[in-house]
Amino acid sequence: MLVGLESGSRVGMRDPLLGSPDESSPRSFVALSFVVAALAALSIASIVMGETVTERLAQTAKNQMAGATEMTSQTASAKTAGAESRDGFWYGVSLGGWLVIEINPARRSSVSSPDVRPQWMFDEVEAASELDFVTTLRSSRGDAYAVRTMRNHWSNYISDDMLDAAAALGVDAVRIPVGYWIVDAPVNSRSGSALEYGFSPEGFVTGGLNYLGRMLARLRARSMVALIDVHALPCNSGCVSDGIDCANPLAFSADALVGDIPRCTGACELTGGERVCDGQVYHTRRGGGGGSRRWVDVGLRSIASLAEWVAALPAADAAAVAGLQLANEPALNSDGHDDAVKAYYRAAVTAARAHLPSLPLYLSFIPPNDEAVPAFVAGLVAAGAGRLVIDQHWYLNWVSPPGSPLGWEEMHRRACSEAAQTWRPYVAAGLPLILGEWSLATNHDEHVDIADAAARAQLRRLFLAQLAAFSADAGVLGAFFWTLRMGSGWDPRPTDAAPDGSQREGSSAWRSRDGYPYRVWSLLEMAEQGVVPRREEAMAAARTVCRGAGE
Repeated sequence: MLVGLESGSRVGMRDPLLGSPDESSPRSFVALSFVVAALAALSIASIVMGETVTERLAQTAKNQMAGATEMTSQTASAKTAGAESRDGFWYGVSLGGWLVIEINPARRSSVSSPDVRPQWMFDEVEAASELDFVTTLRSSRGDAYAVRTMRNHWSNYISDDMLDAAAALGVDAVRIPVGYWIVDAPVNSRSGSALEYGFSPEGFVTGGLNYLGRMLARLRARSMVALIDVHALPCNSGCVSDGIDCANPLAFSADALVGDIPRCTGACELTGGERVCDGQVYHTRRGGGGGSRRWVDVGLRSIASLAEWVAALPAADAAAVAGLQLANEPALNSDGHDDAVKAYYRAAVTAARAHLPSLPLYLSFIPPNDEAVPAFVAGLVAAGAGRLVIDQHWYLNWVSPPGSPLGWEEMHRRACSEAAQTWRPYVAAGLPLILGEWSLATNHDEHVDIADAAARAQLRRLFLAQLAAFSADAGVLGAFFWTLRMGSGWDPRPTDAAPDGSQREGSSAWRSRDGYPYRVWSLLEMAEQGVVPRREEAMAAARTVCRGAGE
């Protein structure tokens, strides 16, 4: 049985389903969006046409020191607010699955990629990716239905009650994953604004930027700050569902021209360093003009546009933005892109700094494309890139090979004694970092009986052990648990009985459906089970939980 949400619980549904931007949206961005593409193109073109990144960064630093930006002093101070947490360590969480729907097929096939995880992060809806989900909605029920579904999700997946519960736990920072399409205007848009509802050139529903803006006010009301994370660039990874299930990481392929996108479907083989699958493609209506001839240019323009949107925020909302992350786990699952990832970051820092001269920028790296990262990032800083922060991910879930599960004591030992080794090179280079993702999943999502008190006690100890490793290092600014909630029981599709979407009876953000395999990924559910303590208790217990663990 599905339980409909009350109509009054929706946020900002007054405007037409397929229409103009919400009246509550920052008006300045509606006008700015007409010119942002040209500004971004100029920024990127300066790189392409031969001006070195070092020169651009140095000039940005000179402009900043000379006061050449047009930001008021109040807004400028807001841009640096939240660079550190209230007491030096963020007790953070990610809003995973919200503005980027991480959705998977309901079951694996004989040719599924290793990344396919049935029912991740939802068990009422399924698809190969968010784009596939939207495409299916459009073909089966029409465009208006697809837009309404996504607006239901953006309005109701993260409720005020959930944010209040996070605040009660002591959460003071949230990481908000977004996709590159959040700054796309709809195809055939009348306004040219990303605040308008419709469909992007690849087919994503547009208008999510309205909800990101509202979230900043909601966080500010709870004394929280946001790290905006560009979690999905155009084909961010290969055979990983980052909004779109691409065969290859086109965002980090220097020669990948804008055009139809090979999908990760069927049996794929490596040919010349690229995956060749069964020939199925995603179609795009995106042209190659405006400086976006390649997919990497599309990604860079999204960075520039999002940075300009942040720069145009009212000072009060800007104060809630603690940083902008320029990519997440770039080229995951694909070898040979190390140089391209670094080239992207050089250009992305330049594009962001053109609008945000002082806001901390966050950089994520992941094997196999993470060679000599500390020296590379230190070089960017020395060239005038401003404050850069590393986003390090550490998951116990994948530290051992499949079929070789670790026992509780070994997992505790590794958390206490080995975790810090993974980020020590950054600390040695004087680079600040966050633990942008971590969880309580273990042994490749091995089932844990939450009903068992002994299992809950082990999970609590493991939570504290990881927190102890993170918070003990002065170079770590904070840690962000993945994720605030899982989507078990949630269905955003409108029905006559539940036009705003529905949550299956007996389930909630605090309680997944019986048998759901990813319960330990939910901060709210683990807090409800007594596994995750409030901040003060957690930080106090973390100081002693690892004593003797390495012996």
